[in-house]
Amino acid sequence: LRFAEHRSRWLDERARWRAFVTQCPLVGPHPRRVLRARAFLCTATLSLVLFVLVENLVESEGTPFYFIWLTNWTGVLTGVYAATHLIATARALEDAGTSGLRTNGLPGTEGIDVDENTDARRDDVPRVARALWFCKASAPTCQFLITLMYWAILYNPAYAKPSASNVTAHGGLCLALLVDLLAAARLPVGEVFFDFLGAFAFLLAYLAFNVAFTLGGAKNNAGDEYVYEILAWRTHAVRAVIVVAFVGLIVLPLSFFVAAFSARIRDAYFFPTQSLRAEDRAAVRVDAPGEGHGEGGEARLRV
Repeated sequence: LRFAEHRSRWLDERARWRAFVTQCPLVGPHPRRVLRARAFLCTATLSLVLFVLVENLVESEGTPFYFIWLTNWTGVLTGVYAATHLIATARALEDAGTSGLRTNGLPGTEGIDVDENTDARRDDVPRVARALWFCKASAPTCQFLITLMYWAILYNPAYAKPSASNVTAHGGLCLALLVDLLAAARLPVGEVFFDFLGAFAFLLAYLAFNVAFTLGGAKNNAGDEYVYEILAWRTHAVRAVIVVAFVGLIVLPLSFFVAAFSARIRDAYFFPTQSLRAEDRAAVRVDAPGEGHGEGGEARLRV
């Protein structure tokens, strides 16, 4: 597919944001339970993010070196994902209560809005949903990436022992997102190429910061003129380029595959009738007599 077609599919998917955020595999199509589950997950995730933040500030004697590390950039991204997911869910359920949304006719999604005219809805996406759509794939992908990179490459037991904040930042948040992805969320991940581009853009932004930090003469909390030793652009530029190439060509695609495959496993288990490709879903039509709202409405699928 060409770039314009990938973008069109991504915009169509985002236009149906209400249909995705109002579903929770574990609790089913019960609005209050969905909102409570999302609120619990948001609170738990933000608590982990804040715990790592406070521990970093304390360990660095109050100096805010927190934001120089990719781990913590990803932690903030994870927190934004959790918060925007909760807010988007609350807004979608509030819209459903005030306007009455019709069913899409698929099992387990009663009362969820599916507007056939997605073109008309592309521009009617709130900012919180737009932010969520950027985070939905980039957050789990980057969490998988930093966890793999840290324990497989960066961690050296001779210099650092595992601590609560360390394990939380390089595993705890990753596990939280994996549980969310597999059992509590319905957001599509990896169905369009723009999901990968979101993660790539996020890491590219950090790379630009890392290079500027190092070449600008800044120092980390240990006094070194780099953030990560393997990215010492001043003294070992060739090694840094090799590491970036390795991450971009191998680790990033592998992490994205794990995130996308996890979402596919979830869909196949919890939503077998909805596990359709994007082009197949485009052929689905809703035929609801009358308003089709509430318990009295009936909906039928036509393909």
